[in-house]
Amino acid sequence: MKISARNLLMVVVSVIALSVLSLAQEATYQVHVNIPFEFYAADQQLPAGAYLFSVSYGAHAVTLRNKESGRSFSLMAIPEDGDNSGQAYVEFEVAGGIHRLADLRTGNAGVTFFQQQSSTTTTAKNRETVIIAATLR
Repeated sequence: MKISARNLLMVVVSVIALSVLSLAQEATYQVHVNIPFEFYAADQQLPAGAYLFSVSYGAHAVTLRNKESGRSFSLMAIPEDGDNSGQAYVEFEVAGGIHRLADLRTGNAGVTFFQQQSSTTTTAKNRETVIIAATLR
């Protein structure tokens, strides 16, 4: 009887520990990046500065928070594969001197941002890409 009670207690403790660990996992990943130029995220123009990008695993909603001002901006993103290099980075498309947020990549996850056609978009041959290294948190 004592062995059965002890085994049952061990099973209950294990189940509780696994439940607590699964609840403790973050539902987001965060990337820190210093962006030296103003840029567009969706149709919002954001200033240069240090940013924290928080990406929700489930909804793929991304919140950009300017660390200096504390202002935040949220947008939706399309899930993508990570970058095999293991380096976290943020990618911008540049056309006509205007920087647009394009991708965010980490070693095992990534998102692409929907780009609306606007008067600032030009043909693909006139675009360039700027990649800024980031720190995964």
